[in-house]
Amino acid sequence: MLETDSTIVPLGSLAIIFAVTSVLVFIRKASISRESDEFISERMDQRKKIKSNSLEEQKKRLELLLKK
Repeated sequence: MLETDSTIVPLGSLAIIFAVTSVLVFIRKASISRESDEFISERMDQRKKIKSNSLEEQKKRLELLLKK
């Protein structure tokens, strides 16, 4: 029978541990990225609302000036 080298099993288990750790790190990075994307989109929506409100206010002011 063939005898396995004593370093094959530790190297194999080290490779598996590394692969699992890498997958977990990539999953965590993806979730952090999604959270930041959601936060950025929420802030952009808030800014759009503020800008649209300010445009409406400017329109009203201009209309008042034109009426005078």
